[in-house]
Amino acid sequence: MASVVIGAYEDAGTAVRDLAQRADARRAAVLPRAAVDDDARLQLRQARIECLTTLAGGDLDGARWLAATLAEAEGWDRSGPRPTASPSTAPGDVVGWYEVRIGSGALSTDRPITQLHGSRRYIASFNLLGQGRLNQACGDLIYRRCMDDGIALDEVFDVVVCSESKAVGMVQVVAECFGQDRYVVLRKGVKNYMPRRPREPLVEEATSITTAGAQSLVLDPLDWPLLEDRRVLLVDDVIATGGTARAACRLLERAGARVTAAATVLLKGPEPALPRLVVLARPLL
Repeated sequence: MASVVIGAYEDAGTAVRDLAQRADARRAAVLPRAAVDDDARLQLRQARIECLTTLAGGDLDGARWLAATLAEAEGWDRSGPRPTASPSTAPGDVVGWYEVRIGSGALSTDRPITQLHGSRRYIASFNLLGQGRLNQACGDLIYRRCMDDGIALDEVFDVVVCSESKAVGMVQVVAECFGQDRYVVLRKGVKNYMPRRPREPLVEEATSITTAGAQSLVLDPLDWPLLEDRRVLLVDDVIATGGTARAACRLLERAGARVTAAATVLLKGPEPALPRLVVLARPLL
């Protein structure tokens, strides 16, 4: 990722003027929540400046605290006025909002900025659970990008696969867009209703920065026939370290399948070694 410069400002116009001189870096502006309306968002998008805001009721001092906190935690450069007083304490685990722009700005959504427990790092939590319209929009965008990149059903892949659980609603949209009724969900644990004979559930250990402790990916033996000798489009909502995606590839290979393409809404780290990877957005957090 390119170097990042972040600053706190009272409004979008001030941010655009100050950050115009930093075209060499990825630029981010933190504004008080009340200062961000549709016009402010448009100004920042046109200037290619990322938009972060305080929580509701946050003022300029709160914006300066958030900019300073994120810059220190992420190793980003600072721009604009520094806090005139000692930074206030964090309002809680959720410290602000980040506008995630997906699909070259075709879709945007504000995500809560949350500190990871046991870490100094922050993420913009991209939780698709319970978000009907967002799942539909992301699924449609992934389908369109796959088709634009020549990743077509029967030509490149035979079945869509995802890991439990936040991506499931979105992946149902992807499968439906490709005209499929069935897709495979790799579970996060062995369930008592899964058959044990003649085949045991397939289990593969995985790591994720958003899950505390060890986790496993599990293939239900009832889904195994959908995968044997098949090509897979592996779809996820977020790829951070790539640990879950790599574990999914290992598990699918053991099941007799082969990942021939992959797609994710957000890529939050280095690009993993996945075939024909489609990425809709690379957010700051």
